[in-house]
Amino acid sequence: MTERNGAFFGLTMVLLYNFLDAGKEVYSGYLIQTAHPMSVTFIVFAIVFLFFQFLCLTRMRQRYSLPLKHGLTLLTLNLTTAGAWITFFYSLRFLEPAVASAIITGLAPLLIVLIYPLFSRTEKREYRLVFLLGIALCSIWLGWLSIQEGGTKNGYSLREVVSGIGFAVACALFSLFSSIFSKKLSNHDCPPETIMAHRFYLTIAITFAFSSGVNELSDVMGPALPGVVLLAILGVIVPLWCLQYAIKVLTPVKVMVFMAVSPAFTFVFQLFDPRLSPSPFSFVAILLLCFFSVATEIWRVSNTQGDVDDGYHGIPENRRS
Repeated sequence: MTERNGAFFGLTMVLLYNFLDAGKEVYSGYLIQTAHPMSVTFIVFAIVFLFFQFLCLTRMRQRYSLPLKHGLTLLTLNLTTAGAWITFFYSLRFLEPAVASAIITGLAPLLIVLIYPLFSRTEKREYRLVFLLGIALCSIWLGWLSIQEGGTKNGYSLREVVSGIGFAVACALFSLFSSIFSKKLSNHDCPPETIMAHRFYLTIAITFAFSSGVNELSDVMGPALPGVVLLAILGVIVPLWCLQYAIKVLTPVKVMVFMAVSPAFTFVFQLFDPRLSPSPFSFVAILLLCFFSVATEIWRVSNTQGDVDDGYHGIPENRRS
């Protein structure tokens, strides 16, 4: 696969992930209001775990154990994966989906472009800081608008909103570290399916241990089971599969930048939610967010050749170590 074809494939995978993930956020927000986040997370990832275990053991048995050879990296990925998903579902308990999406995907590109070079000595800072700040500020603005217009209407207290924001910020941090350590395993020639088969051990163990009890697990396994299975397949298995392939062919920084348009998909899905009434200001914030996301990648592509000032410092790119 050529570099251009790989980039196009990666972009397609991230956009497909954004579309499915937005639907997952809106539906999860509804589901979490009636079921405990830990119980839902446990059931969802038990299904995901069994699917990828079956897939790898039947079709990729010879490469199944590759991630296990990199124990520390895999353990760290398990920790960050558990942290990302648990904090994500808790953020949806106290925030509207668009709020959580805006905070998570808005902060992640700025954070990862500053953090990732610490883990990869060959990674160059190819993105202009002003565009990344634009993404972050637009996402925060969108989150604030959503809180003002939707949070109060749905009866959230200030303490609940602050808690939700805290969980969303934590999710952004856990998510970017998950991308970094997934990339490390991909660089060791671990197929995406094998990584998916081994990254949820701690997620399942922690959520089972802290579930609210057998009675609630029985409730989730009852009338809510079809919805939970649908969430596991279309909201987790397929989008995470797409994202893992995107991480395989793109750097974590590119993945996070492309994911920054995710709130636009969430906004569209929320138009079908009668509880919410999106305003023109929210629409403007989303348009600006998309503009900064696209401008970030256009600037990178047009300035990867030659000497550029990326907004971090005045050292030409071809002289950086």
